[in-house]
Amino acid sequence: RDRKLRTKKGGESLLAEINTLFNNLMNIGLGVGVAVAAFFVMWGAFLYMSAGGSPHQMERGKAAIANALAGLAIVLLARVIAGMIQSAMG
Repeated sequence: RDRKLRTKKGGESLLAEINTLFNNLMNIGLGVGVAVAAFFVMWGAFLYMSAGGSPHQMERGKAAIANALAGLAIVLLARVIAGMIQSAMG
């Protein structure tokens, strides 16, 4: 079984191809996560700025910004953990 994974296919081993695919998928996921977080930070800022003194609207804006930053932290942490696991596996 291990021999099949290490067989050369087009000049690159299957393990290297899987590793490259994993890297590409993680980079795409990171890009999507950052874009979504940026959108929600802007949405929260819009809510906050257009509140017109309404405390409820200002809280909604602040909550949206805080949630977007928490989501961004989770996405970045997931990428770091996945990279550590990937490097540990070789």
